Amino acid sequence: MGTIRNGGNGGFSGKAGSFIGSNWKSIDYIKGIPRKSNKAPTQKQLDQRMRFGLVLNFLGQIKDILDFGFKSHEAGKRTGFNVAIQHALNNAIVGDYPNFEIDYSKILLSKATLAKPEVTASNPELHKLRLEWMVIINPRNSFAGDKLFVVVYSPTKNLFLDFENIAQRIAGTVDITLQSGFDGEELHVYTFFQQHDSNRVSESVYAGAITMSNSL
Repeated sequence: MGTIRNGGNGGFSGKAGSFIGSNWKSIDYIKGIPRKSNKAPTQKQLDQRMRFGLVLNFLGQIKDILDFGFKSHEAGKRTGFNVAIQHALNNAIVGDYPNFEIDYSKILLSKATLAKPEVTASNPELHKLRLEWMVIINPRNSFAGDKLFVVVYSPTKNLFLDFENIAQRIAGTVDITLQSGFDGEELHVYTFFQQHDSNRVSESVYAGAITMSNSL
C-alpha cells in the first residue's frame, strides 16, 4: 500500500498497483515495477553484471572515502562513489569474461585540483611501510600543511587499511607501522592530499605494489 505525503497534491511512498513512489533529496519519483523477463541474459549483459559486481565488491568497502575524494564531481543524483565506480569500470578492468580482474594501478580514490603527491613506497624494515614524496610548495594548489591520506589494500585478505592525516606535505616522508599479519603479503598503496583548511583534495596516486618482509 502506498502512503500519500502532503495531502492530495503531494507525492506518495510505497507501492500502488504497478507503480512505486519514492522520495530522494526532497524530490518525488514514481516509477513502474519492472517486469520479469524469461529471456536468457545476453553475453553483453553477463559481462556488465560481472564487471559491476567485481568493482562493487572491491570499492564498496571504502565508499565513505570515495564519496569524500570525488565530492567535487557530485551532480544531481550522482554521488562521489558513483563517479569512482564508473571510472573503475571504464579504466580498471582487464581480461575476458568470466576471468575479469582489477588493474589496481588504474584505480582512483580521489580527483580534484590540489597538487598530487609524487610518492614512492618501500619496506625498509619489518612491519614498516615508508612513503617518500617530493616537497614542492606554492600559494595556489600545494601548501605546506596539506594532510596526507594513505589507503593500503591487501588482495590476500580483501581488506583496506586507511590512515587519515598521517603527515603534512612539508614532511616529505612518513613511516607507517603495520601489524605482523601482513608479513610476506603484497600490498597496494594509494595516497592523496587534503588541503589543510578545506575539503579540497588532490587526485590520488597509486604508489605501487609492495611485498612486505617476513623476516629481519
